[in-house]
Amino acid sequence: MKRFSILLFTLLVGTQVAAQQGSDIYLFNFKIDQNHFTLSNARNITNSPGYDNQPYFMPDGKSLLYSSDDGFGQTDIYRYYIEGQNERRLTFTPNSEYSPTVMPDGENFSCVILERNGDQYLWKYPIHGAIPRKVTAINNIGYHCWINKDNLGLYIVGEPNTVDMVNLASNETKTITNTPGITLITAPDKGNMLTYADLTDEHHWYIKEFNIDTKESVTVIETLKKSQYYTWTPSGILLAGDGKRIYKFDPKQDTEWIELANLGDYGIKEFTRLAVSPKGDMLAVVVSE
Repeated sequence: MKRFSILLFTLLVGTQVAAQQGSDIYLFNFKIDQNHFTLSNARNITNSPGYDNQPYFMPDGKSLLYSSDDGFGQTDIYRYYIEGQNERRLTFTPNSEYSPTVMPDGENFSCVILERNGDQYLWKYPIHGAIPRKVTAINNIGYHCWINKDNLGLYIVGEPNTVDMVNLASNETKTITNTPGITLITAPDKGNMLTYADLTDEHHWYIKEFNIDTKESVTVIETLKKSQYYTWTPSGILLAGDGKRIYKFDPKQDTEWIELANLGDYGIKEFTRLAVSPKGDMLAVVVSE
């Protein structure tokens, strides 16, 4: 594992500049269906000082991408191989890369590059390494999510922050909300939907789905205690956390969030992001140092 000296760096979020918090990525064996839930074999797969965050499983579930502080003030993208328990550094630029995401073609991954002048564009790299290419000319991108090869959900940093749906083929852009949460994901069984959080009501935040065909949003459920971190399982169950515990909401049978596990039982004091493997057999959790 990497063991570097800690060096703080910054990323623009809205109008504030926030130092990146130290974090590690834990991996669990995981299973959930309508009647059973198991969580076991917790292990810290990054185990280094500084920032390790934004895990994204590869389609075959055998490895995952993540962003990591390189120890010299930059953030690069790494790939962790689960069976071999080893990692490979994928980017070596003078800028910082965030939010690695496998693209629909399966041959490339996209990431937000924070340039030294403050620009934040979306670029793509071949999975096995090569020169990156810019995906879109849109600037100030904080986070992104692929709906399909043409449609892309973008969290745009500005006054206000927005979530926009962009069609790369037609260059059509539609703003979905100007009070967004930071997580953008898709449900595995809903190929034309973008899941996002709407923070319009300061007392009640809601997870919603935007249909790229009808251009309309529907509410899934109120967020869990104002949490902005959630993910879908392959079977269509929504997972979220309150920083201490993991909850689930199954739209097919649940009417409210149901507690599944307290990560304090694994020595974890606080966590944020969640990611589930494509087969639904592993769960990655970002744990605060």
